[in-house]
Amino acid sequence: MLTLFAFAYISSVWLIGGSNVCGAAMGGREDPKSDCVLTNCEKLSNDIGKAECCGNQVCTGAELCCGGQAFNPEEGTCCEVDNGHNKTAVTKGLSQKVSSCCGLKAYNELNDICCESNIAAKPGPNAKCCGKVAFDVDKQLCCGPKGSKKVVPKTSTEHRCCGYKPFNLRSQCCCTVPPESLKIESINSPCCQSALCGEKPYNISSELCCDSTVVNTTVLDASCCGKVAFDKHTHLCCGPHNNKTFLQKDSSGHVCCGHKQYNPKTECCHEMNGSLEPMQINSSSCVQNQKPSSLLICKETTFCICGSKRSSSCDKNQPKSQCCCTPERYEGVLTVYDPSAHICCDGCVTGRKPWKDQCFGQTSYCLAQSGVLCRKGTLYKYRDDGEVCSAGGTHPSPEQHYCGRELYLPEEDICCHGQRHANNGNSHCCGGEAYNISDPKKKCCAARLYNLTGQSGEKYYNCCGSLLQNIESVCCSSEFNEVLYSKKGGFGCCGHQYFNASLWSCCAGRLSPAKNQNKSINESKLLSINNLNESDLCNKMQIGTVDSVSLNSIVFRDVLEIHGRNATMTHLALPHILKTPDCCSFPKLTPGKIYFFDGKNVFADFIHDSVLQSLYFIFSKCYGP
Repeated sequence: MLTLFAFAYISSVWLIGGSNVCGAAMGGREDPKSDCVLTNCEKLSNDIGKAECCGNQVCTGAELCCGGQAFNPEEGTCCEVDNGHNKTAVTKGLSQKVSSCCGLKAYNELNDICCESNIAAKPGPNAKCCGKVAFDVDKQLCCGPKGSKKVVPKTSTEHRCCGYKPFNLRSQCCCTVPPESLKIESINSPCCQSALCGEKPYNISSELCCDSTVVNTTVLDASCCGKVAFDKHTHLCCGPHNNKTFLQKDSSGHVCCGHKQYNPKTECCHEMNGSLEPMQINSSSCVQNQKPSSLLICKETTFCICGSKRSSSCDKNQPKSQCCCTPERYEGVLTVYDPSAHICCDGCVTGRKPWKDQCFGQTSYCLAQSGVLCRKGTLYKYRDDGEVCSAGGTHPSPEQHYCGRELYLPEEDICCHGQRHANNGNSHCCGGEAYNISDPKKKCCAARLYNLTGQSGEKYYNCCGSLLQNIESVCCSSEFNEVLYSKKGGFGCCGHQYFNASLWSCCAGRLSPAKNQNKSINESKLLSINNLNESDLCNKMQIGTVDSVSLNSIVFRDVLEIHGRNATMTHLALPHILKTPDCCSFPKLTPGKIYFFDGKNVFADFIHDSVLQSLYFIFSKCYGP
């Protein structure tokens, strides 16, 4: 069973070699800029620059292909089952950011569990499977033989199964009564005293049989280490078979390394001269012998989607990698790269030079080189006397500008991600599209532009990532994720997770098992300035860097007071303290990061890449001279 964030093979289209329907329509040509979409999906789309075939459907914008079905991973999940006949299916209404697959159906592991291809609601935070049903490990037992198990009540932590019935280890035992039946007896009964260790009888309530040797023990879950009994929570049994060593744990995290112990967080177990020895994790021996995957600490995964293809990067030192795609989605080229060390030029990644790099076409150049001009992806260098160094051809004047591969006039046009648009009131970009930011019928959600009229009569009002939230949905958001869910009673947001309040409680963006079922649900999520109404966005608001967080207050530094209506900013004296009498309702905040806030809430800007862009958005939306 797999969760496919982008299960993106495209059936019956040009991406598949042997059965290339489009290839046949093209007479064997391999040009990806073909009329593939027009040939197979003509009734659905005529824009081959913004659409791709997916079976008999069209993938557009953020959509991917799941078998022959197009879907948006922000609001659906693609699942695959490979049982000799590969099958796929899309579960709608659950983002792949928070889903897992149970066979061909997706579910949320926070509130549900998959038991033998059956999705069951968790009866408690610590739930496990008992056949096809779920049970609460803290309150129930799963008893009986394999293939015929039942869930029974668990009245204490000391109860275990005896057939289908629970018994108390402290006061009872589970006896085998001929012929092969089980019976619960008092711990002092003859049945409980009749166990044999080799040929010797022993009391199973106070003794263990270790290598045919009777050992006294008072530990409830004691284990054997050779002929010695030990508590696995406080001790270790280390070494090869028939040559064990009994050790007291230095900490709860210590594990065995040969006949010694080590802490995997600070040490590694290194083979040296035929024996295993603990060594510091930053030593040369540890680094050389560790597999790269075990050294990787994933702070943040970058997902790249170019057309129907997907790639990902999880870098220990560079968590903020970026995607490098060609402008044409149908070419399907994608690379995850580190912008501090490389530069992306028209789908190609090259090494960054000592100076600030720019790129034209598939060539990067350094601003330190004077007199550089580009025309349609070709780099031209001018000598100091103004003559063109390259031979032949016509060349544009240095006053001309390019938007992608087209000339544009900045006074008359607007350039949005390489797409040129007439600047007739369209003063802002939303992805590759341009729009009038003052138009109340337009909404830009994570580079996706929406027309707020004609939406099947429903009322759409807020952005949730690249999606629009309606009255039947809920948007849960944390610093790194915005996820849209179908609204449910008894559920609430804790960061980007939508939790069942009967299972979990939320405080400052962190979930913990619910101790009691309260009627009120404590929520905590990071709000977006993009969803503020005009009066809240355009009146006084502060922006600053979080310096420190406590139970009752947040300390900000470098604080500016913004007044969007007047397009003014004023610096405020330090320290600036925001009181938080109900700290649990505030989101999880990271010291050193910049946030917007007012007297009651803290906000983030999920749609812009810098504070300058955020301020420009606010002033453009609010200011009217």
